[in-house]
This record gives sequence, structure tokens and C-alpha cells, in this order.
Amino acid sequence: MKNHLLTTLLVAGGLGFVQAAHAQTAVFVQYPLTANNSDNSAVRSAGVTAGTPLLHTSNNTSLKLVLSDGGTAGGSVPAYSSKGQAFGAAPDGSGFSTLASSPKGAYYEQFSITATAALRVDSLGFNIRTTQTTNGRLALLWSLNGFTSDSTEFSYAKGPTTNPGSSTSVPATPGGTLPTAHNGTFGAVTSSTSAALNYAYLPQDNALNPKDDFHFAFNNSATGLTLAAGQTLTVRLYPAIGSNTAGRYVLLRNVTFKSRQAYVANILAARSMVSTNLGVYPNPAQSQLTVPHAAASRDARVTVFSVTGAKVAAFAAQPGSTETALNLSSLTKGLYLVEYADGLQRSSARIVKE
Repeated sequence: MKNHLLTTLLVAGGLGFVQAAHAQTAVFVQYPLTANNSDNSAVRSAGVTAGTPLLHTSNNTSLKLVLSDGGTAGGSVPAYSSKGQAFGAAPDGSGFSTLASSPKGAYYEQFSITATAALRVDSLGFNIRTTQTTNGRLALLWSLNGFTSDSTEFSYAKGPTTNPGSSTSVPATPGGTLPTAHNGTFGAVTSSTSAALNYAYLPQDNALNPKDDFHFAFNNSATGLTLAAGQTLTVRLYPAIGSNTAGRYVLLRNVTFKSRQAYVANILAARSMVSTNLGVYPNPAQSQLTVPHAAASRDARVTVFSVTGAKVAAFAAQPGSTETALNLSSLTKGLYLVEYADGLQRSSARIVKE
């Protein structure tokens, strides 16, 4: 049975059996970009929809991105292949401005996801290379309103060695943390047409560069980025190549939005277990919550889980008792899952802590 995010279950419906919850890095949305620009529906998580990627176009023919025409000038690089999506400033891979004159917003590819239930996004990962040049760079921004009034830097980045043996190899260790000056952020931008600073260096498509995976964090690893139901997250990737010669393409694949939000493991318990709805009160609750249940056995317990799937409190039920009082004063405001289990049944309820 396909796993569902705990948050989705908390917000969108009741939860029957919860045998164990654990944190893992889960894929929300992934765009393989090897055959077309659609996301992979097989790995798309519940609670999220995927937007169609957008290559920036403009009335100014020198400020746009287009797919490769697959011509020989580009080394016969097709628009989509196992190497990913191939695009440039012109169909033949020419037309990129020099790095110094490539302004913020001149070239970008845009990806977006929309939450249909509250969820958390932690990172953006992808594989990216350039063809026939070691002079490729990349910067990124994200927005929660389609870049109409905000644009935000990524807070942390990891990437591969780009040009082994070269002074522009950043970082020195594959998979290492990118230094601030080369982490894909724009840095100091004095105007809307200022040159993008702090580029991440891109590896060239050759045998010397086996690694091409990059990972950028939203906010920080502890909190991630929380999307409310109906909210859209938009990311723009701004590539730049310091050459106008034909055959200079960007190769992009496996653009992936990920989360460390916990999955609920083993949604269905053993057949001998009986599920009932757990009636708790008051709900919303402040400091005290009462959990009615059948006469408790010796091993009966009440457990409270956060929306990330972490166990935040546990209470032993008094044997023979028919209700258990919980003190929730130490918990922060928000949504929680309360579960009663006694060896014969597991029942749960969603609560709001005020």
C-alpha cells in the first residue's frame, strides 16, 4: 500500500492504524527531464501537485532559453535524452551572454509545486552539466508568490567537483558544501539588472566529471519550508555560460523537491487488531486532554505524535481505567496525532493544541 505523509493524514482524514513512524527523506515531486518536461507521477507524493516547467522567453531574442534543436553544431545533443533536458540561449547552443553581462532574471527555468494539504519541503536536488565548456555557472531563487513581490536565497548548498585540477574547481571534494562565494546565490544585487554573483560552478559533460549532483536547502535543515494548503512554491534556476559559441548547452535532469517529513510506516496493522475512532475532549485542547478508551490492559499506552511523525509524548494508561488524562502544557501550538494502543486495538484522533 502506498505510504502517505502524516501531515496529509492529519489534515485530510482520519488515521486508522499507526504501528511506527520514522523520518526519512521523501520525494515530493521529481522531473526526470529525460523524455519530456512532465514530472514522474509514480513518485509524486499525496498532498501536492506539480506545475509544468517553464523556460523563460522574452521579446528580446537575446534574453530567453530554448530547447536544443539537436543539430550538429551542438554535438547532436537532443532536447531530451538520458543526459537530461538540453537548452540554451539559442537552438544551436549559441547566444549566451558573457558572465559579466548576464543579468539577474535574464535566463531561467522555472519549476513549481502546489500543496493540496499542509506539508514541509526541505531541499531541491538536481543533476546539471554544460556541453563543450567549463565556463558554466548557476544561481537560484525561490518564491511563495510567483516572484510578484518576493525572492529568497537558498540557505545551504552542496555540489560536486567541477573541473578537476583547475583553480575554478569548487568545492575541492565531490559532494562537499559549497562555499558562500560559490553556492548558487545572487549575493549583493544592487538593482534588477545587476549581474548575478556567487554562481555555483557547473561541471562539463566529459569523463573527468563523474559527479553533477547539487542540493540546495530551503531555510535550514532543522525547520525546512512549510507550505499551507493551496500555497505554491516556485523555484527559478538561472544558468549562465561565458561563451557565445554554438554547442554550449545546459543539461538538466532529475529536478527533485524533497522533504524530511516523516512517513507513517506500516499503515495496516495485523488482522487481529481492531480499529476504532478515538473520541478525545476537549478538542481543540489547551493544557489538558482526556482520552476515553476501553478498560485498559497492563500494557496500554497513549502516544502523541507531531506532524513530522516524531513521538513527542507518551503516557501509561492505568490498568482497568476507561480514560487517561494527558498534560499537554509542554507542547507548542499546532496539530498532533493522539494514539491509544493496548495490544488488542489501536485508535487515533487528530487534535489541535491551542
